Parts: sequence; C-alpha cells; structure tokens
Amino acid sequence: MRLLARLLNKIEMVGSEKQKSRNACGNAARVLRNELEKLIPMIPSYPFRETDPSGIVEEFIAKKPKATQLDVELASLFTAMISWGNRKAIRTTARRLVFYEMKYAPQKYILGELYKNPSTVFQGCVYRTLDYSHFQEVCENVRQGLKGKKTIEEALKGKTIEEALSTLCEWLAPAKIGSPGKSVCKRMSMFLRWMVRREYPDFNVWKSFSPSNLFAIMDVHVNRLTSEMRECKTATWNGCVELTNIFKSWDAKDPLKYDIALMMYADKALGV
Repeated sequence: MRLLARLLNKIEMVGSEKQKSRNACGNAARVLRNELEKLIPMIPSYPFRETDPSGIVEEFIAKKPKATQLDVELASLFTAMISWGNRKAIRTTARRLVFYEMKYAPQKYILGELYKNPSTVFQGCVYRTLDYSHFQEVCENVRQGLKGKKTIEEALKGKTIEEALSTLCEWLAPAKIGSPGKSVCKRMSMFLRWMVRREYPDFNVWKSFSPSNLFAIMDVHVNRLTSEMRECKTATWNGCVELTNIFKSWDAKDPLKYDIALMMYADKALGV
C-alpha cells in the first residue's frame, strides 16, 4: 500500500508539473501574440525585401516582366535553396545564380539542361557546402520532376502541403535540404510561403494551395523567440508543427502572418 501511495504521489506531482508547464506556455503565448499583433498593421510598409532573400525574386520579376510562372517558381526555388547563413551572402549568391549562371532564364536553363555545361560563374563551389556537382544533381531532379508539367505548382497539384514539402525536399536532396519529420525544412517551407501566401511580402503565385495549410518557418532565431510558449523547446520538426498549430489557433485562414510579424520582431531584437 505504501508503494502504491508513493507511486500515486509521483504521478500527481508529474501531472502538476505538466500543468504548470502548459500554463507557462499559455502565458508566454499571450505575451508574444500581443507583441506580434502590434506589428501586423505595419507589415505592408515594412521593407522586408531590401534585405531578405525574397528581394532577389522581386528583382528578377522586375527585370524580366515577361517571365513565365515556371521562371518565377525556379528563381524562387533556387534562391530559397541557398537561404541559410548571412543574408548579404545569400543575396549575392542568388543574384549570381539566377541572373548570371541562369542568365535570367531559369526555365530555359533547367528544361534545356544547360546546367550540364561547365559553369562560367561558379568554380567548384556554388554556396558554402553546396558544390557545383550537387547543384547539377538538383537541377536534374527538378527537370525530371517537371516532366509533362508546365509548372512546379502543376507538378505538386493534389498533394497536401506536407506532401509537397516532402517532394521538394526529395528534388533538392543533394543540397542537404532536410525532410519533414527529420528536420525543420525551413528553406522549402519558406519557398512554399512565397508561392502560396496571398499578402505582402509573399508573391501569391499558386492558387491551388491554401495559406491556411502552410508550416511555420523555424530557425534558431524563431526557436529562441518562441520556445517559451511551446512544450517542444527545440528547433525540430515537432517544434515547427507545434508553432504552426499555435499560429493557426490565432488565425486559421492566414496563420503565417504571425511568421512575418515574427521576422519583424526578430529584426528588432537583433537590431537589424
């Protein structure tokens, strides 16, 4: 009986600690939401694209007004693929990749298999750990994935967002992009947000997917700013899903507007 009593007492203590943790998460969520709600009205006038990788996509669209949807998708995909590390370095490399290597014609570059030719722009390394041979493998995977389809949107049509994310990660596997369940898939989740979300600073390219189903963009800064309101405190897929569900509980139709506000909040915290 004494052993049973001690066991029951331990169970009650664990339950109490879990409840305390849930209460703390709820309080932290309310505090952060209040801060983000203040920033949301400022989103339309915030100069995201001046420093963000998405600015390269905007620049591409401006310089190539007759770009096809596939051109825009591919420029966005390859920009997102290299979007880790220093923003200035990302933007510099994205320009070299889309403007000079692909010569403002990513559709022609991929479908015409021009990536099989020796590069006149990159000497071995494309960006950080991504070398040119792995970049060529990515290009081939994307070309194969597009067979019989006019756009990436069409190639992914009928899939859930998570399935689309998995397919994109498979195409870009040589670039070590991660995969759902095993990593946060930040770069491809960001690409999907650019394509799917209707409002600035995203591009509203795809109509066959709903912004309500997008996943939050998790990185070390987002993890640090949101860990107190999540039971999963780490920058993992589970943490990403939990954050996504919190955003959805705040706004089911456009949960990632809070992701945008969080970018602003992070910039402010980092003094950007």
